[in-house]
Amino acid sequence: MNKLFCSVGLFLAFNALQAQPLPYYQDAYNEDGEDLREALYDIIKVHTRLQYSSSSTDTWDVLKVSDKDTTNTDNVCLIYAGVSVNGPQEYNNGQGWNREHVWPRSLGGFGTSAGVGTDVHNLKPADGGLNSLRSNHEFDDLGSGGSAVNYNGSATGNRINGSAGLFEPRDKVKGDLARIILYMDLRYEGAGSEPDLVVQESLNSGGTTFAVLSTLIAWHWADPVDSFEMNRNNVIHNMQGNRNPFIDHPELVHYIYGDSTHVAWNPYMAVQEQGPIQLKIGPNPADSFLNITTTEANDFQIFTLGKHLVDEGTLQAGENRIPVDHLPAATYYMLVGERMEKIFIQH
Repeated sequence: MNKLFCSVGLFLAFNALQAQPLPYYQDAYNEDGEDLREALYDIIKVHTRLQYSSSSTDTWDVLKVSDKDTTNTDNVCLIYAGVSVNGPQEYNNGQGWNREHVWPRSLGGFGTSAGVGTDVHNLKPADGGLNSLRSNHEFDDLGSGGSAVNYNGSATGNRINGSAGLFEPRDKVKGDLARIILYMDLRYEGAGSEPDLVVQESLNSGGTTFAVLSTLIAWHWADPVDSFEMNRNNVIHNMQGNRNPFIDHPELVHYIYGDSTHVAWNPYMAVQEQGPIQLKIGPNPADSFLNITTTEANDFQIFTLGKHLVDEGTLQAGENRIPVDHLPAATYYMLVGERMEKIFIQH
């Protein structure tokens, strides 16, 4: 079995990325609180219920495209091992890879029939041994506690505390897994025969709950969305028919779970009118350019989340158009004078 260490960082494969259709979330614009949650649910609940395994398009087929290794497109990236293996081999009597339910089936009351059990947003390619080791353990930070998890004799960065029922994934995928769990909490609300999945703070509560919410939110911000994850979201949209809103709009965590639950959400026009300068930025997320309107001329700078300067220039009073198609798809900070705004770039 061919194993290559798999990079899940930024990669310059813009032709593999597709901008989301701008109207996709429009029914949720200017909503807040429970109305926003309900509007997003109504949008993402519309999708194809794939088969787990079949002779037609099934979850194996989607994962071989959504999680392919960009340095070796015959391979898929394994979520916990951090390596890539031959994709077409699939399970192969335990010699290949299998499908990890990130929200465990036993914590959701579902199986692998078409529906929640086959929602590819919740599935990731995994090594069979590490998949079994993770089992249905909930996610949380273990620090120096628990035990290190190895793969073929090498450290993976994952840790486990079996007696506490906890698993801490490696740093490079913590945000990816957090956004999957938050998607599941938003998508499955108990309609019809579907389970009502609930993310909460307390551990080991049983039923259809998963924890720890504060940890997941911290991971979401510490490990931001990258191009691999955006491409995965696009592939699943194309093949299953819906998207993960927390990948497209990371700021939604504030509006659904954080301190902005009573603030109307509209991602395509960030308006700031505090102080003497009025500043408008849109669209946000942007594809090829940002339209910026300001009442005063000012310098601007664009930084990565790691505070690395990637662009700068000067804004004139009035309307400005700033090209951003040269920047990799990611989340950035834009500093205008002394004002900081978060911007999202997708190609």
